[in-house]
Amino acid sequence: MSNINKFFVVAFFISFALSAPAQEFSSAWLEIDQQEQAQVMNFGEEFKDFMAVARSEMWFVREGVEYAESEGFQEWTPDINNSSMPPGSRWYAINRDRTLVLFIMGNKPITDGLRIVNTHIDSPRIEFKTIPIRDRNGAVTIDTQVHGGIKNYQWVNIPLGIIGRVDKTDGSTVWVEIGLNEDDPILMITDLAPHVDDDYRSRTQRNVIATEELEPIIASLPVADNSDFAMPSDRLMAILSDEYGIESEDLLSADLQIIPVTRPRDVGLDRALVAAYGQDDRSTAYVSLRAIADVGTPEQTVFAYAVNNEETNSWNTGVNSEWFNTLIAELIAATTGSFSDLDLRRTYARTQVLVSDTTTALNPIFPSPQNQMLTSRLGYGLVVKEYGAGREANSEFFAYIRGVFDDADVQWQTHSYDSGYGGGTIAAWFAGQNMDVIDVGIGIASMHSPYELSSKIDLWELYGGFKAFYGAR
Repeated sequence: MSNINKFFVVAFFISFALSAPAQEFSSAWLEIDQQEQAQVMNFGEEFKDFMAVARSEMWFVREGVEYAESEGFQEWTPDINNSSMPPGSRWYAINRDRTLVLFIMGNKPITDGLRIVNTHIDSPRIEFKTIPIRDRNGAVTIDTQVHGGIKNYQWVNIPLGIIGRVDKTDGSTVWVEIGLNEDDPILMITDLAPHVDDDYRSRTQRNVIATEELEPIIASLPVADNSDFAMPSDRLMAILSDEYGIESEDLLSADLQIIPVTRPRDVGLDRALVAAYGQDDRSTAYVSLRAIADVGTPEQTVFAYAVNNEETNSWNTGVNSEWFNTLIAELIAATTGSFSDLDLRRTYARTQVLVSDTTTALNPIFPSPQNQMLTSRLGYGLVVKEYGAGREANSEFFAYIRGVFDDADVQWQTHSYDSGYGGGTIAAWFAGQNMDVIDVGIGIASMHSPYELSSKIDLWELYGGFKAFYGAR
């Protein structure tokens, strides 16, 4: 072949590659009829209602337990015996108010393996430091620290609230929720006006607002000359004491989070998308609760397991905690009358896991950072994620999951990154326990921002995928 002909052949293939669709999948909206579209929209409404309240891992657990009990799940305790655990019986367990697992007993023994959908329920946020109150130029601000990866400038000039708990030395707990109701006051981190910010315009995007500058205003009422308060912060602490019974020293043992209080809303006149805070990763966690609640009596015992602290590190309410191992050990002992570490290891070797986290869908305005041939798209269905660098599922398990989704007519797509891009998930822990595991989830835009964007059809297809996985043979 001449060099000229070779040139045209190469040019043809390059042109074809650049013009080819990102993946050989069509929009999931095109695969459903009007009746199912109505179901998708209704599912989206219920999703928004849940996300409006479940603003932190602790609030997710509280809402999740309420939902679980309404669906017939009972609280698990280690003294429950086998006679109380017939196939189809429903249970939930909580770890330190921050981790939740729902499970349904299957027809097969526990030791024949489990089916687990794992999610995480912490999201990027701002938190109180231990001694947080600052008097600054006539205002009172909160000195904060960051949980997870955020772009600081996105948290400026938006309505913020406080959610969490304060634990006191007498053993009591004060639950705090400020800013979620329409008539509640909010907090706000202020910015400079364009008239006076010339000295700051050389800052890079990451440093437009420095982390130590993320201090929301919490009070500003001045102190009168005859006031009993020396500083505005004293008046603030008096309010906290009168309304919540919280003293300044109690803030040392507080788990208080500063979160956006914008309500979940439909995006677009066609209402196909949802904007909400905390979709990474409480969106997939919510879907896992809905899916397991619709399971009857499965063949294998099934779990919806939602953990904390994925955005930072595991700690004792995260996936690395021994809590889940202990729970499974208790179930083995209760159903077989005995337990050994070998029983646990053999159970895990027969276990299959979907680790479900969100991933970065293609941004319609900024597509170039991601490989369009490999990137998931909003509205194309649930996402099977292959991150590379040791994150790939075994090919035979991937093939099995493909079959499960295809047999159930679930619309799905794939996602992976070019070198140097992307994050990870907690799938490695399950793989390290010798379980078969693969990453699935949904794509979202504006990830780790105060207002993330998802597609209702992707949530719906994930729901169908989870149900198919729980019921597959």
